[in-house]
Amino acid sequence: MDPLVRSKRWNRSTDVKAVTDRLTGINTTAIYKPLSEGPAPGIAPSAQSAFGPAARSGTRKRDAAPWTGGAALKNPTGGICSSGFAVKDRFGKLMLSAAKHCDGKEGYWRTWEGGDDVGVSDRLQSNSLVDTVGIALHDNARGALYDGEANRSDGYAKPVVGLGHNFVGDYVCTDGANGGVHCNVVLDKVDIGVTGADGGYRPITDRGYATDWPSHGVAAVNGDSGGPVFVGANNWTADEARGTITALDKTVTCPSELNENTVLDGHQRKPWCLGGVYYVPISQTLAVMKWTLVTG
Repeated sequence: MDPLVRSKRWNRSTDVKAVTDRLTGINTTAIYKPLSEGPAPGIAPSAQSAFGPAARSGTRKRDAAPWTGGAALKNPTGGICSSGFAVKDRFGKLMLSAAKHCDGKEGYWRTWEGGDDVGVSDRLQSNSLVDTVGIALHDNARGALYDGEANRSDGYAKPVVGLGHNFVGDYVCTDGANGGVHCNVVLDKVDIGVTGADGGYRPITDRGYATDWPSHGVAAVNGDSGGPVFVGANNWTADEARGTITALDKTVTCPSELNENTVLDGHQRKPWCLGGVYYVPISQTLAVMKWTLVTG
């Protein structure tokens, strides 16, 4: 008898593929071959598809497939980090980017709330110089980024329409999962090196500091690592990718709206706000990793 219902077979195949790829260094394909093509008992046909159970709407706090950038993830060591951009590797495999320094000992990434399985670190798609690791997904992802406050519950997201290069004086927005979106971050240096909190050196990063309005001098919150950096496009109905958060600078007082109830891990540790952000340019990440940005 087939031990797996139809809605779980695709996830089992991708689990096997992710582990096999990571352990062997070979790009493999795993297919769960059912013994029967009939619907499994107790599973309504409307709840079945080639990609598992019918999709549910996701939020930044508890994302759902198709996975979205800027979501709060529980990293393999249990802390909070942000998802980055949806990308494809040189073989066309769809992944979600994250900060390598969040990766810990490699392993599974889960949604911050609910602990739903997102995917597994792929060490073959990892590079410390750009502080990036690819998450081999158990489902698909989309070229979009969550927007607004970290605890926003309506799942509002905008499509990614492409990428841009960074210049001193540019105004960008950070999209960290723990603290939400912060705009009017102005770049004061580009193409500079920085050593992150993990001791790893990133030779090419861009740096910006938040203005007083509208973010009260806050560029990001601790736990926003791996989150996207973007600028508004198409009259702010879409996002242009600019980079991925790798390090933070200059502790500032958190405004009243960033408190233990609005910062996602605020009940586990006191919210820590920072006025400066370092990020690896998206063009640098894509070139080094040989990835392609997924757009909406």
